[in-house]
Amino acid sequence: MNLGFLDFTSIEQRRADCDEELRLNRRFSPQVYLGVVDITEQNGHYRVGGEAGSGEPAVWMRRLPEDGMLPAKLAGGDVDTRLARRIGRTLAKLHGRAETGPDIEAYGSPSSVIANWQENFDQMGPFIGRTISPAINDEIRSYVQEFVGQQAALLERRVTEGHVRDGHGDLHAASVCIADGQIVLFDSLQFAPRYRCADLASEVAFLAMDFEYHGRGDLAWAFVDSYVRASGDDELPSLLDFYMCYRAYVRGKVRSLRLAQTEKVPGGEQAALIAESRGYFDLAWAHAGGLPRPLMVVTMGLPASGKTTLARALAGRLGLVHLSSDVARKRMAGIPPTRRGSDEFGSGLYDPAMTRNTYAALRRDAARWLRRGRGVVVDATFGNPGERAQLRQLAHRLGVDLHVVLCDADDDTLIARLKRRATEQGVVSDARIELWPQLRAAFTPPDEQASVLRVDATRDTEETVEQALGLLRARYRSS
Repeated sequence: MNLGFLDFTSIEQRRADCDEELRLNRRFSPQVYLGVVDITEQNGHYRVGGEAGSGEPAVWMRRLPEDGMLPAKLAGGDVDTRLARRIGRTLAKLHGRAETGPDIEAYGSPSSVIANWQENFDQMGPFIGRTISPAINDEIRSYVQEFVGQQAALLERRVTEGHVRDGHGDLHAASVCIADGQIVLFDSLQFAPRYRCADLASEVAFLAMDFEYHGRGDLAWAFVDSYVRASGDDELPSLLDFYMCYRAYVRGKVRSLRLAQTEKVPGGEQAALIAESRGYFDLAWAHAGGLPRPLMVVTMGLPASGKTTLARALAGRLGLVHLSSDVARKRMAGIPPTRRGSDEFGSGLYDPAMTRNTYAALRRDAARWLRRGRGVVVDATFGNPGERAQLRQLAHRLGVDLHVVLCDADDDTLIARLKRRATEQGVVSDARIELWPQLRAAFTPPDEQASVLRVDATRDTEETVEQALGLLRARYRSS
């Protein structure tokens, strides 16, 4: 098999590739990569571990647990900031041993950085207008040219100070596993050294970006902060936006290229690839200065209006930390987020004092992240004008932009969603159909705020997200 960039035509080439995969990955997880073995066949029976050189070469690995894979743990809500910090410390230790030298350092020069970007822009040409808008692509291109032009001396200094090393090359969440309590990094990229050899800030940015894409900006920054402390690389944060932009753009490009290979597959798969591509490009745009940092976005509305779904999407596509009133309320009560409550309206977890404390906790959490320069999306009903006023005061006091997004839906849609929610698993909200009259009556629309961004929450989720993003972009492009 010859793919152009990978040539496996001869058994010698395949064996050499296996040897290289073993060498590269043993730098990160020698306990997983056990060796190269031969697979032989005789009379329809296959045998693993025959005499060296007697059969088809293969990399011999220990099996990693499916439930330990980082994407699975993220999906299950099983990753906290302590684990993210452990990953940061582990990576810093491994990076400290990574190889460097003149041949490796050449990949970190400003000219090499620009060449990689130009390749990405060239490859995205056929997809402009489909998976990325011309405006977003142009804004990212302008940002890249400006950054490299202004920071060429910094990039050169990073080379001379030894920060350009032979790293993992493909360090996103799917390359991390928690096995027997140990952090395992695997599946290092072996076919192209120029993608693997880079400023270590780029590798840190890759996993941080992927945490954000999964809607977990809190994990991204716990990971980065831990890495910086462990490595002593205090200059790394100044490069993070640039490299997170790069990594998100590359992931969007990869999804776009995959789309071109699946033109004959069902439309649902194509739609998913387009949505994933756009999500990565939105994140690249956010790190390219598309929105001021930090900023605060609020998603508000009646129960079942889709504000949490929208908040999660905006967190992933704009690199924001998601703060949820439902999660905050149950955290203060010391119960798991998905444990269903049965309190009556205005009692128990939802009595006036607990509700005031919940909103106060949201403001404290938002202020903590904003003071660190991290943007947030605050997800709560915000049906009380007084709570909305306190949030505006917080934004004014901290000098950050505040955008309130109202998820608008008719009563029939909301009632139907509440009925469906009663049988769904993993729901954090305790809003129930029998409480609808009181919930509806207690909600005061934000008519006091002319600047509220209203989205049609009866539409498909992706359409609602695109509408919200379009309104946010328009606000800055017209200013």
